[in-house]
Amino acid sequence: MSRTLRLRHAAAPLLLAAALALTGCSDEESPGSGNEGNSGDTNANEVSAAGVSFEAPEGWKSLDPNDADIPDDEAADLADGLGLTPEQLDQTISGVDLFLVDGEGPQDGFLSNINVLAQQGALPDDGALESQFAAIGAEVIEVSHADTGAGDAAVVEYTLSVGNRTIEGVSYLVDMDDEIVTVTVSTPDRAEADEIAATIGDTLAEAS
Repeated sequence: MSRTLRLRHAAAPLLLAAALALTGCSDEESPGSGNEGNSGDTNANEVSAAGVSFEAPEGWKSLDPNDADIPDDEAADLADGLGLTPEQLDQTISGVDLFLVDGEGPQDGFLSNINVLAQQGALPDDGALESQFAAIGAEVIEVSHADTGAGDAAVVEYTLSVGNRTIEGVSYLVDMDDEIVTVTVSTPDRAEADEIAATIGDTLAEAS
């Protein structure tokens, strides 16, 4: 049986969680505590996870999926800022390899974010990718391909309507031998999503 990557059963719920749940449906000014990138340096913007590295916007905060030491009150505030219950927050960040949020907090009720997820499997063809994104309610703008420093990647640009909000997303699905590493950026603004995604694509590399 082929181990083809199936977004609907695996990546899609997490992509949907990152896009759906992280609509930032509160007016909190800060997304809560977290580490800047992986280094704790507010000026550092190179992050790494799941065998890849890339440059993220400066000041974005990493929520460590393995960090069980966030106090309950801080976790509740953070979850509220993301439009989640604490349980949903824990489930979401525990399911990804890296979870970054805009350190400035929600903008117009939306908390911009980047998540990284590694999965076993083969990269689907363009038609299958478009169908699988459509299956989670996304409208695919374009599927293209890029030769990144981490390997060949399919690039999916899409929008996702959630209530009265429109999420602008770009996903890089990097083919790395027997697994696919997906790097997804979600913002409320198409130009911002494209700008961040372009930087990710230009700087994607195998983590040293």
